[in-house]
Amino acid sequence: HAMLKGLFRQLIRPGERVDDADAELVRIRDLVREGTLEQAAPPLDRYLKRYSQDPQALHLRGLIELGQRRHAAAAESIARAIEFDPDSPVYHANLGLVLWQLGRLDEARRHFEVAVDAQPSLVSACVNLSGILCALGAPRIARTRLEAALLHAAEMTPGDHALLWGAMSMLAEYLPEVDALECLERALRLTPAEESVNLLRFQPMAERCDWSYPARELAAFFERLAESADLSREIAVAPFLADCLPISRRARHAAARRTALIMQERVAAVDFTPARRGARHASQRIRLGYLSSDFHNHPTMHLLRGVLAAHDRSSFELHAFSAGRSDGSALRSEAEALFEHFHDIRTDSPLQTAQRIAQAGIDVLVDLKGYTGDARTAVMALRPAPVQVNYLGYPGTMAAPFIDYIIADTVVIPSGHEVWYDERVVSMPWSYQPNDDAQPIDTGPVSRADAGLPDTSVVYCSFNSTYKIEAEIFSVWMRILLATHDSVLWIYADREDARANLRREARARGVAPERLLFANTLPKARHLARLALADLFLDTHYVNAHTTASDSLWAGVPLITCPGDSFSSRVAASLLTAVGLPELVCADLDAYGALAIDLGCDRARRQALRAKLAGLRRTAPLFDTAGYTRDLESAFVTMHQMNLRGDSPAAFCVPRRRPGEER
Repeated sequence: HAMLKGLFRQLIRPGERVDDADAELVRIRDLVREGTLEQAAPPLDRYLKRYSQDPQALHLRGLIELGQRRHAAAAESIARAIEFDPDSPVYHANLGLVLWQLGRLDEARRHFEVAVDAQPSLVSACVNLSGILCALGAPRIARTRLEAALLHAAEMTPGDHALLWGAMSMLAEYLPEVDALECLERALRLTPAEESVNLLRFQPMAERCDWSYPARELAAFFERLAESADLSREIAVAPFLADCLPISRRARHAAARRTALIMQERVAAVDFTPARRGARHASQRIRLGYLSSDFHNHPTMHLLRGVLAAHDRSSFELHAFSAGRSDGSALRSEAEALFEHFHDIRTDSPLQTAQRIAQAGIDVLVDLKGYTGDARTAVMALRPAPVQVNYLGYPGTMAAPFIDYIIADTVVIPSGHEVWYDERVVSMPWSYQPNDDAQPIDTGPVSRADAGLPDTSVVYCSFNSTYKIEAEIFSVWMRILLATHDSVLWIYADREDARANLRREARARGVAPERLLFANTLPKARHLARLALADLFLDTHYVNAHTTASDSLWAGVPLITCPGDSFSSRVAASLLTAVGLPELVCADLDAYGALAIDLGCDRARRQALRAKLAGLRRTAPLFDTAGYTRDLESAFVTMHQMNLRGDSPAAFCVPRRRPGEER
């Protein structure tokens, strides 16, 4: 979205000619280019009364209407310009941009294609076309288009060329063969002062455990941004990146708020009537919609599967709005069967999805993605349901007026932190996180030798994504290894460059690199069986283990954590509290390291801890899927009833049930 604003400015170029126009039209063009639209509109209207079929004047009127957020009118004006000058690539590119913002993706694609075919060096149109193609499920065609544009680099400015490489990097989300960091490095060499390109380098570097990036400087940038009164500035890497950095709650909130404003701006022109609070329908059941791109073999489905199976179908009508691919997995088939209505919205525009949600009469719409990859936040910004909820997929505030509630608990959002959440906080009685108490663990034989682990050593493990491992927590881990001589650290890392970097960082801290052992991806049931081979799970700090933390506890492996002050840094503490092991939640990193060392040196204490967890696994609230589902349903009922009464959303706590009590 940060890119789109820049592209629009590029299309109105200082060097753009007004062919055969008189001085009056030249002056109007200059006013439009300078952004003084109110001054440009009256003389342009007078000009069009005399020259109603002048395509350049019609195009300028469309740009004025676009600047005034009158997108439907802008589309009509630019389309008329094309009637009289069908060969202008700029007109087609601008019309494509307007149609995209109106949610008319197929039409937008056709106009971008006309523009790019006529002028391959028109970078803005090419990049917009690649975005449309990705949205329509054709990322490889998008890559072909971008690579074709790169052949015309001689006709472009360095900024154009950098923009193309930046767009190429975004394809990494869809195409594993694309190296995002390489693309961004090329872009940065062309425009070294371009801060947005530089910021985008952080995540691919973090995934490689390459800590040469100045994270402290990036944190300072977010802090400065939070102090800025200019909310118009867009940040392509926020707000999820903000959780990976040591920044204030204020800065995290500001990053989320800016992203929410971008979403609202994106849909401002879409002709859609938001859902009306208090609306009723004939059905006695609450129509509950889940919006996600992860209804397949994904951590979200691993957590949520049990809840979907346990939902009370006599009280709830379940709808999935699925923006993700079908991966052919058993979980995908199960997801399609667990929902009463499964809507495939992969190629929908935000408007089309919002219309589906409204037509289905959804009472409570649950966003499972927030600001994470392949989200459909623009759909939520259209407000197609009277009650809208941020849940599970995004661990933090969306800071958006179109989100009413966030599902949390008193550990992830403790008293006093609510001020940094624009949503009304709904506190679950134990942990906010659902779990599936029917999740299978492979019963086939597995040994430490099978996993490449030493038989007699203490095995610490961390199965988090590598981007969560940062220098400070890694230093703590190395101190733990140095203090427990017969120990190893078992890390999930399927990238060879990440493994090499971690080995290098271990050596720099005085630890033999061979004491780091690495694990690859396995099917989930088999992974849980191998996970049980570890002695202790060491949590990351800025962004905790989330699904991987509950996996560890489900596999019977105790976990040590040190919570921070963000939602994402307090998840493991929430899980340990709900499973009955609050003694493994440490006050600071020194206590965290000391506890890990003490347990590593005391086999009897480790065994007692594992035995305690084994007993709790079947009795603690964390793995009471049926009870959790009743609590979650109670929250949805309360939200729905408040809406029917016409009450404004308000924070509330779901009361705790006695064991075995049904609602």
